[in-house]
Amino acid sequence: MPGIEPMNMSHMKKRIVKSREGRMEEIIDVPVNLSVRTTAFEPLEARIAREKPELLAGLKALKKIVGEELFAKRFSVLQNVNKSGKKLLIVSGSERLRTLLLRDNLKDIMQAFDVDDVRIVGGASFGGADAF
Repeated sequence: MPGIEPMNMSHMKKRIVKSREGRMEEIIDVPVNLSVRTTAFEPLEARIAREKPELLAGLKALKKIVGEELFAKRFSVLQNVNKSGKKLLIVSGSERLRTLLLRDNLKDIMQAFDVDDVRIVGGASFGGADAF
C-alpha cells in the first residue's frame, strides 16, 4: 500500500480546467442605464438624517433601547425605513438580518417608532445593487 503523497496543485488546476472545457459559463449582461448610479454605503442614521428627518427620533429611541453595539450591527446596516401613520416598512437586505430583527427586536422597533404594524423585507439586493 503506497503512502500518502502531497498533492500537486498545478496538476489539479489543469484537471479542473480540463473538466470545465465546453461548459457554458453564465455571463450576466447588465444593460447600461444612465439613471442608475452607484454610491458608497452610508450608515442608516446618516441617510435618515439627510433624507427622512421625521424618522430620526424613532431611530434615536431605538438606539437607546437596544444599545450602541446591537444598533451598529443590526440597524445601521439597514437599506431603508419608511413610515406611514402607524405602519413601518424596513428593507433589511438579507433574510438572515430580517429573521434576527423579527425574532429579537420586533417589540423594540414598534415601541421606538410608535407603530402597530411592522413589515420587514429581506433579500432586496441583486449583485450588490440596491433594488430600491
